[in-house]
Amino acid sequence: MAGYDSFSPPKAPFSNLALTPEKVGTADVGIVGIGVMGSNLAINMLSRGFTVAIWNLETEVAEKFVATNKGEYGADKILGAVTYEDFAKLLKKPRKVLILVTAGKATDYVIDNLMNVFENDDIIVDTGNAHFKDQSRRAEMVEAKGMRFLGMGISGGAEGARKGPAFFPGGTLSIWEDIKPIVEAAAAKAADGRPCVTMCGRGGAGSCVKMYHNAGEYAVLQLWAEVFATLKCFGLTGAEIQDVLAEWKARGELDSYMLDITYEVAGKKDPEDAEKFLVDSTADMIGSKGTGLWSVQVAMDVGEPVPSLAQAVLARQMSMKRDERCANAARLPVVEKKMAPPADREKAVEDLYWAAYLSIASSYAQMFQALRAVDNEFKLEIQGNLPRIISTFRAGCILQGAMLEPMTKAFEADPKIPNLLCAFQKEIAQGIDGFRSTCALLVLGGEPAGVMQASLSYLTTMTRSTLCAAQVVSLQRDVFGRHGFHRLRDGKATEESFNADWKEMIP
Repeated sequence: MAGYDSFSPPKAPFSNLALTPEKVGTADVGIVGIGVMGSNLAINMLSRGFTVAIWNLETEVAEKFVATNKGEYGADKILGAVTYEDFAKLLKKPRKVLILVTAGKATDYVIDNLMNVFENDDIIVDTGNAHFKDQSRRAEMVEAKGMRFLGMGISGGAEGARKGPAFFPGGTLSIWEDIKPIVEAAAAKAADGRPCVTMCGRGGAGSCVKMYHNAGEYAVLQLWAEVFATLKCFGLTGAEIQDVLAEWKARGELDSYMLDITYEVAGKKDPEDAEKFLVDSTADMIGSKGTGLWSVQVAMDVGEPVPSLAQAVLARQMSMKRDERCANAARLPVVEKKMAPPADREKAVEDLYWAAYLSIASSYAQMFQALRAVDNEFKLEIQGNLPRIISTFRAGCILQGAMLEPMTKAFEADPKIPNLLCAFQKEIAQGIDGFRSTCALLVLGGEPAGVMQASLSYLTTMTRSTLCAAQVVSLQRDVFGRHGFHRLRDGKATEESFNADWKEMIP
């Protein structure tokens, strides 16, 4: 990372990056980092008519990017610089810069360099997948220097960055009016024309929302994978699985980007063997970048249960233990079981539809409950913005799908709704039996489906007024540790704690 905190003059001239008087103070926005995301976002903004200045650690990359794109967008619209000093001179005041480098130390180096050449009220925006606590720290540091900071997550991948992603900004509240025209223009637009971006709150609020967006993404991706695996256990081929998914999409409620990409996966043939589907030749090992794990850890820290999100993280971790799984399978062959296709496949597929629907509702409910709990703990001012935040998921991002419409309306109608599940009373009544039947079938058939099972557990646990097992554990703790328990009186738990008389039971 040495190149981020120091600059060595280039060994060769870079004519497209030369600072000339007519370029000074003309760029609407700057981008640091012209990798896959940065280059696509720069082209997005150029296509909206903005003048964009770029800086990149590898100067050759910046030179090539300007040379390649100046013909289409104009040499006066795409600008570049070799040094941070020249880069700052290209920008209109207050300067506005988006950082698109690897999250972590590289981001901190860039921020330090920008603060060295920026002035009061200039704006630094980090778009990386950062922990919201890191963004809150950065906001305080930048604001202490008289500048302004925004942590703004981006969802939609490279294609979204080019065509219009969803943005999740949070930080110095005064920034928004200054940078809003640029970000809204670059953002995806929902069906009603609204841009998929809103100010999420203060400090690390935007990155907090992006963290839980990613955790929801983990859960729903895993859920669709479990749907695929279940249909395969039912005896369906890849083409037949595609037919089922197409039918579900046509019904409307489950229409979503993640259903679409699962459809693509189901029918993809192996380029090395046209007789096989690619999924059958793919190693069962899932990578991750940390945001899902952070989200689960923080939720547990603040006491908010997120079993579906946690199980999605665990599924990835267990997938990476392939050597151990193979060794265990060789020694414990009795555990693995091949599911027999259901006698009534049509009913089983319909039950699976409701298992998928209610698992998604359950996963989103956990995601938004966690956001509320984290906001209560860290005072990020997210909750008042929740309806608008949910609406930004409707286009441009990985979570986009039809189910977000009723979720948005639920929070708009009742911002204090106890749990998002309460907005799905009709669907739960219609699908709960099928959900239970699917999970029972999978358990008896020996097929692991952790997110689906965790989602059913959350739904049944969080809609039950009395938990018998919790009553037992409360008393068990009083037996061995005299931890005390609360009594139920008139259906409500007492604030006072009690201890019962127990016989001595020394282990």
